[in-house]
Amino acid sequence: MCILCDLYGGDRENRIPWYLNPENYARQEYKKREEPGQYSEWGTTYRDEVEGMGLQDFIDARNEDPEKFGEMVKRWWSDLSKTRPGQVIPLKDACTIADICSPIGTMSCECKLWSRGVIEDDVNTQTCTGLGAGMLKWERWPERYKGGVNLLDPEGVKEFLTKLDKQGFMHLCMTYFLPFIGGICNCDLPDCYIYRARQDLGVYLLKSHYVAKVNYDMCTGCKKCVSRCQLGAIRFEETLKKPHIDMYKCYGCGLCETACPSGAIELVWRESIPGLREVW
Repeated sequence: MCILCDLYGGDRENRIPWYLNPENYARQEYKKREEPGQYSEWGTTYRDEVEGMGLQDFIDARNEDPEKFGEMVKRWWSDLSKTRPGQVIPLKDACTIADICSPIGTMSCECKLWSRGVIEDDVNTQTCTGLGAGMLKWERWPERYKGGVNLLDPEGVKEFLTKLDKQGFMHLCMTYFLPFIGGICNCDLPDCYIYRARQDLGVYLLKSHYVAKVNYDMCTGCKKCVSRCQLGAIRFEETLKKPHIDMYKCYGCGLCETACPSGAIELVWRESIPGLREVW
């Protein structure tokens, strides 16, 4: 299992990731962490617990001191329990979270605001979700929640996530002081700074517990999966007239699986493949 499963209640025998452990959505965890100075003016943008390990620090080190940058990346992974990592999750796990966590509300996306200047100030345009007790306090941070929060029941959350999945948005669970899980981000490249941080810097995001695999006997070669992969893991093999998935590059987001009309792509447990057990 990934390090977060070892720390926060993943079940290796039954293949249940840490983020499906209901204890990690406990309201008392949110209350315990709600201390003076923990919130910025944006409300839910928390202070880094590991000093000097912010996104800009990584960018500066990469550009100015490659050796220091390499050391910082190693430190980030070794201090994972003290940081605020996200983890990619497929649609099916995101929908399971809808059944074990309450309340859940749709909310605006910070990444689109920072990268594009786009403010999702209408509930019909929102693409992110907030989880747990924080959704009952959103009015305390008006700058962060310009579009408000639309609280949904579990079925409404699943419909919301499925709609975004069809549009090509990847899903990831966001942590705010481990093991508290505060949101499900639904975003894409190049807008999402968490995915960009992992792709460009090697930090901030863990791959999912799954990887995609093609059943060539079922595949019709329609190429729909190829355009859905935003992380460079799929290319079309002209010799076979079928797609090839590089499992080492695969993040296990599942967008290829949900787009395949013939059901030829499945998500398999990452640890079931020896060469990928430590590729997070």
